[in-house]
Amino acid sequence: MALTIPAMAEETGGRIVKIDRDQAALTLEDGSVYLLPEDFDYAAVETGMEVYFIYAESDVA
Repeated sequence: MALTIPAMAEETGGRIVKIDRDQAALTLEDGSVYLLPEDFDYAAVETGMEVYFIYAESDVA
């Protein structure tokens, strides 16, 4: 099966140290913070879990 990934997509990963439902964000052990989509399933993650992201950067602050 072939997957299409946008040319500007980035990949990263790490261990979750904080899950902030109010801000819809995950913080990784290196201090990186990733914003989550509105329909994110928080039951799928927990602190201490190793995760990997494919994402595109945004100018939204």
